Formats: sequence, C-alpha cells, structure tokens
Amino acid sequence: MLKVATIILLIMLVFGGVYSLMLIFAPKMILSSGFEAETGEKLEDIQNASYLKVMVGELKHMGVLALAVSICSIFILFAGFRKAEKWAWWATLITGNLTWGYGLIDNIITGDMFNSLLHLIGIVIFLVGLFIPVKVFFAKEA
Repeated sequence: MLKVATIILLIMLVFGGVYSLMLIFAPKMILSSGFEAETGEKLEDIQNASYLKVMVGELKHMGVLALAVSICSIFILFAGFRKAEKWAWWATLITGNLTWGYGLIDNIITGDMFNSLLHLIGIVIFLVGLFIPVKVFFAKEA
C-alpha cells in the first residue's frame, strides 16, 4: 500500500513539476486560457505590451514557486512519507491541498476550464495517493 501510494504521489509531483515548468517556459499558453475566461478577450488583444510583460513575469515567478514546492514535496515523500511517518502525511495533505485545491477552486470560479482540468487531474492523483495508505499512518494501536 505504502509503496503504491509513494509511486502515485511521485507521479503527481512529476505532473506538478511539468505544470510548473509550463508556467516558467510557456507562460502565455497558461495565461491565455485564464485571461480569456476572466475577460472574454484574447491575450493578443492587450494594447499595452508592458501589461503583458508584467503578467507573464508574475506567472513565471509563480511557476518557480510551484517548482520549489514540488521539489520540497519530493524530499518529504522520500524522507518521511514512504517510512509512514505521520508528520509527512500531514505535510503532504497541507501542501497538496494548498497547491491543487486553491488552483482548482480559483480556476473554476474564473471559468478557466483548461487550467481547471489540469488542477482536477492533479488533485485526484494527489488524493488517491494520500488516502490509499491512510490506515498505515493512522492504525489503531492495541
């Protein structure tokens, strides 16, 4: 159970890492979906190029932060989670809900279906990997 969950969570972290890299290296692809959902306009229609530059810069920064969370979570996964240490389960629960949960809710509210789908995939993989071994972490002690 724990080995399967570790593999599932590693897949989720790789997925999150790839999404982070998309934010860093292809931010306009991610930004255009949210911009169109929020404003009803195309990203290319922005008249002032400095506005676009600021938005892309902020999105790249967010991607770097998300990549850092993915890397830290890999350390949590291999340092504590696969050893069934409770602190690692709780840390994984908190970081996963903050990253995938917030992103999913925010994108649903704004109507950004592309990013909502990516966050939905991430949170489903996350929850499956987190709750498969829950009995290992919280077994009743006799």
